[in-house]
Amino acid sequence: MSENDAWNGSVSDSHADLITAKATKKRSDGDGTDVVGSLETGAIGVKKSAPKKKATTTQPKKEKEPTVALHSTKNVVWENVGKLAKGYNIVPAAAAEKWLTRSHVREATPEEIAREYGK
Repeated sequence: MSENDAWNGSVSDSHADLITAKATKKRSDGDGTDVVGSLETGAIGVKKSAPKKKATTTQPKKEKEPTVALHSTKNVVWENVGKLAKGYNIVPAAAAEKWLTRSHVREATPEEIAREYGK
């Protein structure tokens, strides 16, 4: 026995005093996972959890608000309307009506957008 062994307590060469557990297969059927919980005997142990139910409720699809492509010659911010970067911007139709009142903003055609983004 070395000095380190004495420091760590008694060291046994045999593995007879080790506690082992039976290996389990992973479940591929999705019937639950291993969780810590109370067993029938009242002891704390590992048991299988109940399978999670998949949500069957579907959320109503949101209708997309129509959008408009605009071209701005400068970066601008308009409180309660939004902001535009220099160049092409996609904005909601309601905001586009307000932006088009500005002299530096114009509506962009689909051909312009396609040419700009290489399509």
